[in-house]
Amino acid sequence: MTLLECKALSFRYGNEYVLENINFSIMEKDFLAVIGPNGGGKTTLIRILLGLLKPNKGEIVYPNPLMFDSHSLIGYVPQDTTINSDFPIQAIDVVKMGFLKKSFLGYKVSKKETYIAFEMLEKLGVAHLAHYRISELSGGQRQRILIARALCGNPKLIILDEPTSSIDTKTQSEIYKILKNFNTFHTIIVISHDISILLGYASRVLYVNKEVITHKLPNVNLDTNGHICEVDLLDRFAN
Repeated sequence: MTLLECKALSFRYGNEYVLENINFSIMEKDFLAVIGPNGGGKTTLIRILLGLLKPNKGEIVYPNPLMFDSHSLIGYVPQDTTINSDFPIQAIDVVKMGFLKKSFLGYKVSKKETYIAFEMLEKLGVAHLAHYRISELSGGQRQRILIARALCGNPKLIILDEPTSSIDTKTQSEIYKILKNFNTFHTIIVISHDISILLGYASRVLYVNKEVITHKLPNVNLDTNGHICEVDLLDRFAN
């Protein structure tokens, strides 16, 4: 089932188009790897999907609006997990931010939502860190906390921007395995340069370089270390 469609999207900064005549669909339970050269428009495209930017031309269409409930459509996990890492806040409180909604009494999280927040931490294997301060956690642990926060709104689509940057290879693999499990219920988009690991889990690739080209995963040759040559892969998508 189609989750959303981007139709003839174009976006420019000044007179220069960063994205031009973009057309593609995102299907329910897709696991998309977004790749492309620096400056090719990956970040701009994600900001449009998040509603942070409005396209100069075109539109995003939701063919099946009745499939969405009162929860948010999109959950977002930012790239830099070190932002505000010294702020004196516990991991569980960061996760509960995924529920925050304004009411007459300010921002309030219910007991049920607090329980769900703990449940999310359990699913991500970090429930034992619930009362640790963010500043006490490693980069991989903070990333799991932010993923748990994004999931609390029960979004149909989760977008992750470089979720495994500055994280060791073992932890990268663990995070992608976790995301693959959540992919049973959520559509996932990951922007990542960790192509050799990501392609072991993604179902499709979006190559972004002013335009967007959708690819099924290609047959690639791995070297003896099990790594994919990223330059070669980008060249294949560009041609």
